[in-house]
Amino acid sequence: MYLRRNLPSFLAIFAAGGITAGAQTADTAAPDAAQILQFLKTLKDQQAQQIRTSKQRILQEAQTAAATPSAASSAWVEAVRLSQFEGAEKEGAQFRAWKDNDGAAFTDVAVQRAVQLYFRWLALTMQRSLGTPAKDLLPQVIQHTKDVAADQTTMDAFADKIQKDKDMAQSRLHGNRKDTSREDERTRKVHDQVLRTAINAGPPVRVMRAEDLVKVDQWEMVPGNIEGIFNAIVLPELRAVRDPRVFEYWDMKIAREGEAVKTKPAFDQDKFKTERYPQLLWSRAKEYVALGQPNRALAEMFKVAKNYPQHPSLGSWIQEIETLLAPKAPTPTATPATEASAGTSAPTQ
Repeated sequence: MYLRRNLPSFLAIFAAGGITAGAQTADTAAPDAAQILQFLKTLKDQQAQQIRTSKQRILQEAQTAAATPSAASSAWVEAVRLSQFEGAEKEGAQFRAWKDNDGAAFTDVAVQRAVQLYFRWLALTMQRSLGTPAKDLLPQVIQHTKDVAADQTTMDAFADKIQKDKDMAQSRLHGNRKDTSREDERTRKVHDQVLRTAINAGPPVRVMRAEDLVKVDQWEMVPGNIEGIFNAIVLPELRAVRDPRVFEYWDMKIAREGEAVKTKPAFDQDKFKTERYPQLLWSRAKEYVALGQPNRALAEMFKVAKNYPQHPSLGSWIQEIETLLAPKAPTPTATPATEASAGTSAPTQ
């Protein structure tokens, strides 16, 4: 409606030269391409240096926090305060309420141990992000998985204690003893949250606004994920150099799963013995192929198939064994006839 009412005025302005098509479409003088490219290169170099400086700062802070369990716990609690409560209405009251609930768990040795593992993994991640080769970090990475495995064993025993305390609280044998199962469950919950959360999603990284800086290709971001760490980092590096330590992983995995199933019902224990355990042995046997020992792999794989003929994966196992046994096609070699035909033709007389 506005345009229709004022159309004569717009046409008058256009006719008078107030709006010229040429002024809108005419290009400017060619820019100095070399100068622009040089300036952009300077910007990229500055950005790269800023990113590196930021990563070094994160590494230093992570190493400082990982020095002791108490230092790690204090750093985490402060990060929670800054990232979740600072500037909020009734900030102090809300933060105190958190400290009286989940925050209270950070005084427990189990949670402090988990937070220390978090910061150790963050430090290793930043070293990798700054360019340290994964193979150079491998000893520390493997030690981290051992520490996490030991922590998990401790927490499994802790979970058994929680259940026993619950049972005692409901029985007459409990007497006047204080029921601590609720506090223990909170400790376990917070512990698991710390180790099962990706490091770039944790409060320490979020408060530094460094989520995008804490990213590494072919790396595991969850500090408590032993499987992920081995599959993404350890096993590829060991296989690349044909290191027999790959079997330590499978032995550890078999032992841990076997120990965990002991507390399960008889049905689960039987299923582990007849299905899961043979599958783990099969995967272990196949590692010999990656190590360049196909004959050893064949012998171990055949032993598994022979000992567990009722396994659901027997069909695929047989196919893999047959593939290893199949004769390799000979490399084609040139015959005199093909050599002659491939040569230069004689000139016509």
